[in-house]
Amino acid sequence: MYKIEFLPIAKKDIDDIIYYISHTLKNITASKKIRDLFISSFDKILEFPYGCSVYKLSETLNKEYRSYKVKNFLIFYLINDSENLITIVRVLYQKMNINDILE
Repeated sequence: MYKIEFLPIAKKDIDDIIYYISHTLKNITASKKIRDLFISSFDKILEFPYGCSVYKLSETLNKEYRSYKVKNFLIFYLINDSENLITIVRVLYQKMNINDILE
């Protein structure tokens, strides 16, 4: 069974998204819903890590990122079979310039 870990930047992404929705948009209900969707998405990724396709960019990446869509956001993660580990790398708004963010 796989374990999951979060890079600090991914944790910050999630916190920033929830904060923005609850404080800037002033929608506490929506922020709780997106938080719950993120949590259930992490469970699904753990259950079927290869269920999501490899993320394709216009350029070749150094790593094989996979992405899982949650509303308007994409969860990017890496699979390390030798350690049975899934690393959540980033959680980004899908309309961001992802090419410039992922390496």
